[in-house]
Amino acid sequence: MIRFALILTVIWGVVMSEAEAARNVIDVASTGAVANDGKDDTAALRKAIALCRKRPGSVLRFAKGRYDFSAEPPGGAKPRHKSMNFRGCRDLLVDGGGATLMFDGVIGVMSFADCHNVVVRNLTIDWKRQPFSTGMVVATAAKSFDVKVFEEFPVVGGEPVGAFMEYDPKTGWPRRRCVDVYSGVTSTELVGPQLLRVHTKAPSRANVGALSVLRHTVYGPGGLSFNGCSNVLVENITIHTVPGMGITGGDTRDIVVRGLKIIPRPGTRGLMTATADAIHFNGCSGTIVIEDCTFQGMGDDAVNVHGMFHRVTERVDDRTVTTVVRNDWLRPPQPGHRIEFTDNKTLLPYATGVVASAEVDRKAKTHRITFAKPLPKELAVGHILGNVDWAPKLRIRNCKVIGNRARGFLIQTRDVIIENNSFRYNQASGINVTTDYDHWTESIGTRKIVIRNNIFEDNNNGANWHSGIISIFADVKGGEASPGVHQDILIEKNTFRNSDGGAVFVDAADGVVIRDNTIENVCRDPSRTGRKAIVFVQNSRNVTISGNKLVGPKSEKMEKSVMIGKGCEEDTIEVRDNEGF
Repeated sequence: MIRFALILTVIWGVVMSEAEAARNVIDVASTGAVANDGKDDTAALRKAIALCRKRPGSVLRFAKGRYDFSAEPPGGAKPRHKSMNFRGCRDLLVDGGGATLMFDGVIGVMSFADCHNVVVRNLTIDWKRQPFSTGMVVATAAKSFDVKVFEEFPVVGGEPVGAFMEYDPKTGWPRRRCVDVYSGVTSTELVGPQLLRVHTKAPSRANVGALSVLRHTVYGPGGLSFNGCSNVLVENITIHTVPGMGITGGDTRDIVVRGLKIIPRPGTRGLMTATADAIHFNGCSGTIVIEDCTFQGMGDDAVNVHGMFHRVTERVDDRTVTTVVRNDWLRPPQPGHRIEFTDNKTLLPYATGVVASAEVDRKAKTHRITFAKPLPKELAVGHILGNVDWAPKLRIRNCKVIGNRARGFLIQTRDVIIENNSFRYNQASGINVTTDYDHWTESIGTRKIVIRNNIFEDNNNGANWHSGIISIFADVKGGEASPGVHQDILIEKNTFRNSDGGAVFVDAADGVVIRDNTIENVCRDPSRTGRKAIVFVQNSRNVTISGNKLVGPKSEKMEKSVMIGKGCEEDTIEVRDNEGF
């Protein structure tokens, strides 16, 4: 085990002698967590973590086997929200040793706050009762449908359903043009053995014969969370299911996720894994690397990396503003952060400032941000602030996204390379390069994006499809974004195959090159203009589409190979040397 500690010192540059490393190995058995004994190990792990907190440079070591954690502590105490809280740990290696952590109830796995130089590796995470149920739709009525739930998902009636979606019983992948509903269930009742009647707010659109996944928890406490941390490595972790997101991060610098597998438990009919995103990083910085991972069957996106726009509510003086963030979240920028002052109607930045100080009024749920230099004259109430330092570099390589309910990757950051990944049987788009001030208010307008050597097969055919398998766009409340929200994008040497819509949709961009891609069997059943072409461009300039190859015949429903829509500077758009177009 000294070897693991020394690996930690090499990775993060921590100086530690062999003797120190040996003293700092903490076996979970030493605090009472014994593998395979069937007992709740929560209290024992908390004792072990307390030792890690006191001893920077610790190795927390599990023996191989199963460890159990319950949301319900003995004696009827208040339910636990998280199992393991590592707040304040430094230079820590959590070595799972191939152990399985089995959870019971709605509870989080591991929480890291104000932790620096952290490695978590070699663990499997699973739930005794998965946070969803799978079964066959056997009957429908005006505002209900009946699901014969598989026996491995025991139901008693009264279970909450936050969302439900249909899957193909033959393939197990999201059903083409499937029913996918959030917040649409009023109640459930048991009307026969394992026969659950789901009562809906609106007329039921369920289809008899379809598989249905009923999510009892959607945005739950999740798996591994990192907040206010730095230098994080997550390696060789398997997550079979989790109520919420797999890995989350906020205000965390430099993260590597390698060899993560979010896959259904073998031998089960659990079509879903994480009930929300696999990976979600909000307001992080530095460099994020995600490589050699498998993401299968999530309830939301595989990867989402973004910041948050601040909306200006008051111009206090010549250097100070008050702001709010969506849902009254309190996410203040830090001194030294670079801020783009942005027109909320165009999403185009018009000036940049540096934060001198930021304060939070928790009662009013506002931020008071003071800048080092005077505010730009054009700054007005309603304008938004995009944080450049919440736009980390991002590298995603050699990953697989399979059978996902939502999108593959949501890219809302800068300096990005996405290469050698595969996206198969996902009901929505493969990659969205996006930002918005309409719904999520997630920032920022992107720069320097490379998407190359990826395979997109049977994507964007479900209920929540997008305008392209790769979609570049910006959403503005009550209007349209302008050219230049996104800049410097290269899409090359990718393969697009089998989609009802088009391959690439470009909106609100300046400087896009789409070249040397292979396209086959797209636009099979387009349902709106943006999907009736291999490439559709609008509200953009400086776009080159060249050297791309269409394999096989064109779809009869395809209007054109390339369509130039509204808001384009057409003399800056070049289409040349494409084969089969």
